[in-house]
Amino acid sequence: MPKNTKSSATSGTRKKNARKAAVGVPPPEVPVVAKQKKQKGQKKEPRKKVYIPPSKPAPPQPDPLDTLGLVHRLPPELVIVLRSLGKKDPVTKGRALEELQSKWIDENLRSGDESVECDVLVMMLPVWFHRAPVFFTHPVRRIRLLAAALHLSYLRIPAVRDATAFFLRETATSEQNEALLGTWCMLAYDVDRQVSLQGQKSWSSITSPGVDGETLVNLEMLASIMEFLQRTILDPPGVHLYLNPTAPVAAPTSGIKKPGGRFIPAAPREELESNKADEESDLDRNARLRFGALSAFRWLFNARLASKITSLDDLSGLLSNPLFWTSLCCSEHAPWIPDPEIRGLGHGQPQVRQATWALLSVLLQRYKDAVEPFIPMLSIALLRSAWVETDSGVRNALFQPVLLFLKEFPNAWILEGLYNADKYEDGDDLDSDSEELETSTPSTHKEHSSGAYREFLQFLELGCAGSPVDGYPMVLVVLSTIPSSVSSSRSGMPLDDFFTSFWAAIDGHALSSLERKVPSASFLSSLLECLVFFLRRLLSGSQDHGALSGSVSDELVPNNTRLQDVADKLVKSQFTRIWEELKARRLRTDENDAGKLIASSLLSLYRMKIDLFTTAWDTVSSAILSQEDESLSLTPTVLRTFVDTFETKDLPAEATRTLISKYVQETVGKCERVLASDATTAEVSKNIRVVITLIETFGSHLFQHTDFAVRMDNMFVNNALRILQASPQAISAFMSHRNDEDLCVELWHVLLVDVSQQIDMLSSLLDVIGANTCPKYLRPEDGELDGVIEHLFIEVLNGDVSASRSDLVKRLIQAQNFFLSENGQDILFQTLVSSLSSTVDDTLYTTNVPSTWLATVIEFTRIMFSQNYELSNDSLASVLPNVFIVGYLLPVTLPTLETLIIDTARGVWNSWVSKTDIGIQGVMSGIIKEKLKALLQDCSTCMRPEDILTLLGHKPKGIDITPLADVFPTPGEFNTMINSLPSDPPDPSLAFIESIIPAISEFENSTISGLKFDSRGYSPYIRATSTLLAYLADNRSIAKENMWALRHILILGQYANDALRVPANPSGLFGPDVSRSELRRLLGKVHQLSTYLLSTGDDGLHSQVVNACMSTRATTSSDVLVSFVVDIVNHAKREDTVRDALVLRSVLKHLFANASKADSDQWLNLARGLEKTAPQTTVAILASITEFAPEPLRMDRYRNEIASNIFGVPASRANTTGAVLFRRLAATAPDSESDVVFLPQQRAVNVVKTYQAWVSSDEDIDEDVESMMPLLFIHLSPILQNVAGNHWELIFDVVENNLENCSFADNATLTMLGRSLRLILTIQDLVLTNKPLRASWDGRKEPILALVKNLVSTKLDNADRSEPRSLCRELALAVIQGLPDALVNEKTLPEMCHLLTDPSYEVQRMAYSLLHKAARKRTEHFVIESAVDTENNVSAELPAELLAILQSNFTSAEELHDSESDNVEIELSELHKVSGYLLAWMIMFDLFIDASIKVRSQYFNQMRSLGIIGDFFIPNVFDILGLFNEKKRAFKLDIWAVDDFFIDYFEPESALGLRLLAAQIYHRALLTVPALIRAWISDCSDRQLLSRVVDYTASYFSPGIIRAELAQVRQADPSSELHTTENLVVKVSQNAGEVTASYTVDDQVLELSLRLPNDWPLHRLEIRDTKMVGVSEDRWRAWVLGVQQIVWQQNGRIVDGLTLFTKNVTLHFAGQVECAICYSIISVMDSSLPQKPCKTCKNRFHASCLYKWFKSSHSSSCPLCRSDIL
Repeated sequence: MPKNTKSSATSGTRKKNARKAAVGVPPPEVPVVAKQKKQKGQKKEPRKKVYIPPSKPAPPQPDPLDTLGLVHRLPPELVIVLRSLGKKDPVTKGRALEELQSKWIDENLRSGDESVECDVLVMMLPVWFHRAPVFFTHPVRRIRLLAAALHLSYLRIPAVRDATAFFLRETATSEQNEALLGTWCMLAYDVDRQVSLQGQKSWSSITSPGVDGETLVNLEMLASIMEFLQRTILDPPGVHLYLNPTAPVAAPTSGIKKPGGRFIPAAPREELESNKADEESDLDRNARLRFGALSAFRWLFNARLASKITSLDDLSGLLSNPLFWTSLCCSEHAPWIPDPEIRGLGHGQPQVRQATWALLSVLLQRYKDAVEPFIPMLSIALLRSAWVETDSGVRNALFQPVLLFLKEFPNAWILEGLYNADKYEDGDDLDSDSEELETSTPSTHKEHSSGAYREFLQFLELGCAGSPVDGYPMVLVVLSTIPSSVSSSRSGMPLDDFFTSFWAAIDGHALSSLERKVPSASFLSSLLECLVFFLRRLLSGSQDHGALSGSVSDELVPNNTRLQDVADKLVKSQFTRIWEELKARRLRTDENDAGKLIASSLLSLYRMKIDLFTTAWDTVSSAILSQEDESLSLTPTVLRTFVDTFETKDLPAEATRTLISKYVQETVGKCERVLASDATTAEVSKNIRVVITLIETFGSHLFQHTDFAVRMDNMFVNNALRILQASPQAISAFMSHRNDEDLCVELWHVLLVDVSQQIDMLSSLLDVIGANTCPKYLRPEDGELDGVIEHLFIEVLNGDVSASRSDLVKRLIQAQNFFLSENGQDILFQTLVSSLSSTVDDTLYTTNVPSTWLATVIEFTRIMFSQNYELSNDSLASVLPNVFIVGYLLPVTLPTLETLIIDTARGVWNSWVSKTDIGIQGVMSGIIKEKLKALLQDCSTCMRPEDILTLLGHKPKGIDITPLADVFPTPGEFNTMINSLPSDPPDPSLAFIESIIPAISEFENSTISGLKFDSRGYSPYIRATSTLLAYLADNRSIAKENMWALRHILILGQYANDALRVPANPSGLFGPDVSRSELRRLLGKVHQLSTYLLSTGDDGLHSQVVNACMSTRATTSSDVLVSFVVDIVNHAKREDTVRDALVLRSVLKHLFANASKADSDQWLNLARGLEKTAPQTTVAILASITEFAPEPLRMDRYRNEIASNIFGVPASRANTTGAVLFRRLAATAPDSESDVVFLPQQRAVNVVKTYQAWVSSDEDIDEDVESMMPLLFIHLSPILQNVAGNHWELIFDVVENNLENCSFADNATLTMLGRSLRLILTIQDLVLTNKPLRASWDGRKEPILALVKNLVSTKLDNADRSEPRSLCRELALAVIQGLPDALVNEKTLPEMCHLLTDPSYEVQRMAYSLLHKAARKRTEHFVIESAVDTENNVSAELPAELLAILQSNFTSAEELHDSESDNVEIELSELHKVSGYLLAWMIMFDLFIDASIKVRSQYFNQMRSLGIIGDFFIPNVFDILGLFNEKKRAFKLDIWAVDDFFIDYFEPESALGLRLLAAQIYHRALLTVPALIRAWISDCSDRQLLSRVVDYTASYFSPGIIRAELAQVRQADPSSELHTTENLVVKVSQNAGEVTASYTVDDQVLELSLRLPNDWPLHRLEIRDTKMVGVSEDRWRAWVLGVQQIVWQQNGRIVDGLTLFTKNVTLHFAGQVECAICYSIISVMDSSLPQKPCKTCKNRFHASCLYKWFKSSHSSSCPLCRSDIL
């Protein structure tokens, strides 16, 4: 018996299988069989279940590259690209598309149609069309965009476009056309806007009519496109699978079989990250495809109309399909689909729903007649979808099609109400049901409750579902299409239901948004329209409409009386509710709009039926007269709207006038009663605001009624202060609308008098004026508030009030015409002028003025000027200069000044300039210029003089300033200033540097009493001159035209140079705290400008200058440079001061750069002519010629003349004439390196004899002459070195005498000392090549060097910076660099440590070389003494002087680290301390060189007890290296070798040099005292700092130290135990950082390994006893402990630990007894053997171990037998 074929599948399962089977397979033709209607009461036959097999997936289409043979015809490069198009990876596809676009299509567009690429592109067309559908629907947006752009560019090629047309019409199959054109059309309407734009351009190229009026897309293609779009809408997964067929997959292997038969499972394949990132869910893909298909359908409908296709028969399957219309519904299950397993197409996809509504709109507009067969389906789908939509964008799209549909098909509500979803479980019954719906009669409709109407009410309850602005205007239209039977079918009171739902939006706060006025207005408008609509329908008399009253449902016949009662009740209830909601502000409609809407509704009711109007009016009027509304303006505004809306003669207008009269009388009366009572201010304010609202609403028209005007006048005048307290706006409103000047003035006077007694009411009175509605004629009568306001103004200016009081005064000043009399205004202005002047002065001269004071006074100034007063010139002169300074000078001086203050001041100035004529501006400019000129020289101001130049750069309006003429002193004023200043150098030691400076006996007092300095230490002259220098440096053309200024600039440079050289003895023009960097900056600018100005002379300049100077009459020259030089020479001749001589020397230095010998001769003649009148100028000219100019022809003769004249000078004139001749002769001395011979030998001998005769005479020779002789001897020594005589003894005596009488502490003797030291150096050079002279020098050398050494060893109490002193120290150190060993002992180091603190870097560098030698000498002394010391009396102590230097901190390390460059601008007074400190640490570590263990241990213990490493070394050195500041980067040492440092190349002026020296010192500390560094590491509690230090050390220092340790072991001294011990082998592993010592005993190996960590020596080394043979464990542990102790605690090296181990092992096997305390043979402390025996037990001990035992046990007994050892 055959099996039963009935399927067990459910209806939903069968439908799903049917849809899957329909993919890719054309539907079978099923004969249409007429259906028979089921009789009433007949049961539905059970459905037969039939198995429907799932359809097979479509096979993948072959690639045209292979089928058409294009792979062999296309270029290989293009084939690779086309193959890549078929890959699955989106990245690969994208790159292939980009390459195809750029390298082929774009290249062809540039080359033209005749190129070879064009033919290739035409040939590849089938391949592209084969791949295009996949790209057009690809899930990755970028792929679709690239494909759309490429497709557009591809079709722009004419040949390709023609081939495309041929392909579509002739070549392509129907399936290819369907897929290509369908996806192409969907691409034009893609969900992405950019993709859509690109796709529409290419799609329009084939759909637009051509020249012949035809398009490429014919009717057959339209049918194909339509078929594809239908499939896409109903089955997007099937379409996707059709376009992207799954490639056949081989059965997966279970694993890999090994030869042994065992299978290994294959590893799972992982997807690429790029694919995961581009994945698209199935729902999103389906929605995207449906959106494109639905949007494309709109084009399709338009294309069909263009092709004269108006029927929709071929689309009936789609349009009648209930599943298709689920794309309108946002619910997961559409109400018209009974199967719960079928999911709506629009659920969760608002874009799909929006596209469907847009498609429906096209159908209703373009196919109105053709859609009638589908009305039943559309009715249920549209009405059940529209009111439940949740997306706002979709709602905006659905309103238009809903209105169109309901307008054309009003019976849709009836059709929807009769729909029964359960009745149509099978889709085949839909047609029969449609017929039943069409033939049903209205009598049967009432039996059905409309779900759509229920949802429509819910739509209203939700405030049009969140779209009130768009939704409410359509409510009336929708309502007009709903039959009364539908609206009344839900309950017996349909009107109540409707309006309850309508008001539910307000009750549920559905309209609560940020902007509520527009939605509320829409709500109210729609509500009133619906009310009027229902009233018309209710009173129409129709039985159907009568159901609205509930009579039909109650089976009562409606009558007019009942309908009228229902209407009255409805009107009263709705108008009452409307007013309540407006009054309570729950309905936030604009009051004007509400009034217009209510008035319009009242007019509609009036025109409909007067009784309805009367009912509504009574309701509204009773609500208005209740006086309970929260909005004060609601009632007046509505009444005003009624007046404007209603005609003047009809009933509504008359009723309005009556209502207004009643309302006004009640309102005013109530306010009068409240003012007459003791009501609170809040109650008064509430009632007065109602009156004011009335006045503001109806305006001055109310005052035309006499009764109202009289009552209001009396109320305000009699209760002015109380009304002001309650509501200032009431006063303002009253005055603005009461057109009575006398009454307003009277009221204002009353208010001023009252407020003068209550100052707190000023703010309220200002609010009255601030409304800008009061009359302008209001003025005080008798200055009622003058005193009060003046007092407040002074308080605000003094800053003694709060911000609120300050704002109050500002408001008073802005409106002062209303409050102050003219006299009061004048007093107020004078007070402001005085305050402004004092505040600006305080700001300029002090630094602690609060900016709020300045902000207040400048703001008041702005307010005063904004009042357009007529100010006098005196008033302007007292205000505007200060305003100018605040606006333009103070912003430069005070960069932190608030922008508001600056802008306000500049605004006042610019406003005045724009309103004033040029004459007054000129007067004001003159006053400002004088003030700026005074500020330029004023030292008490905080302003820098350069700020004035910066001010001029802003170019203020209304003032033209020429700095040289308007701001700087005139040349005469400059000369007067300089003539009043001292002309001599500040310190006599400067003569050592400048040889033209005379002897100290000629100096005058160089100090000036009472001279003031500014904050930088500048005197008035320096302020003016430095500013002049800055101005001319930036304006060199002006500098050339004003050469007179160069003299003062050179004087400025001279004074700055003196202050740098001897800062302890200032010249009087610079203060003691002047910055050295500022001085160096000034010197640099002086040098730049002087070089520029003095380097432009012509060839005849020298002759012109000399002739003009030697002329007896005044001459002028057109050359400004000639005139300037002549003026300089004349100044020097006239004054003959050191200052003018130095200025002349500076000028000649530049001029002689290009001078000839003839020019030099002319200047020599000029100098000879000035010998008697200006000896100082003569010396300056002679020295300049000798140093800078070529040797004149007559200079040799002139020298001989001077020497001859000296020979004839007796001793009595030695201090006068002799001194002058000596200075002149020294000035002519040539450079020692030149070929010029100073003097013949005989002349030189005569000069020496003359001085010897002076000395041997009874005359007292001044120190000035004695100071000149060493200078002359320096030049005469080379001449006299081979001349026999006693002159050398004289020279030696002079040197020795000078050294005995000179001191570094005495500035007056530094010149003599320095010249004597230079003479010694000259002698030392000469004796190298002169044996007789060397013999003489050897006899006198030691006492002279001893004197120099004593000078150097002497520590100065005052170590102030002095360049002459530093130069002398440099010379002294140079003299004793080769100091004999006899003069260097252990005391030399402490005696000379102070040299490291000298401010001179060269002194520090030279001192280090000497101290290095002294340190080694000191260590050598202690090593020898401690070796022979048997009683421990010798203690190797560190020099206290050196420790004093090391135990100091400095503050400039942060500045070093702040700079990223190597050149750091730090004060030298701080920088030299850093370099000296670091060099002192170098000396400290030099003491450890060649030190014995005992000496080194004593040094170490002293450093540890002082804590010098942790307290001073690490903070200072780490700060320099940038390790202490975590916000800064540490100094990188990648390119530097820290283990080598050459002091000779040390540059202490550079931050880089200091950092490198600090790194070298840290490296030496790690090598010398690593135990102290480790102690700091262990005590450090800052984990971050510790980490930085360890990482820094391990990166830059540990590798070098480890290499050094291993190299020392590898290259040990041949005489050490490591080399001389037999049976010992030492192995070094460089890569592992490990050392292994192996000792062989009877073929047995005893082995010890030491391994250094990567951050050695910060962390402990690892000691491994790999092999222990023939040694007890205790003894071995003692040996290991000894190695650890000597390396870890004794700062020993690895080689020291191995040496100790070797000695212990060797002596142990040699029979030596170990110490019974430490179990070691060799002492760790002093490397000694155990030699102290116990007489009782005969055990031996180390002396150091016994000492520790005695000290710790407090006894002298043996640690073993306890017998007394001593």
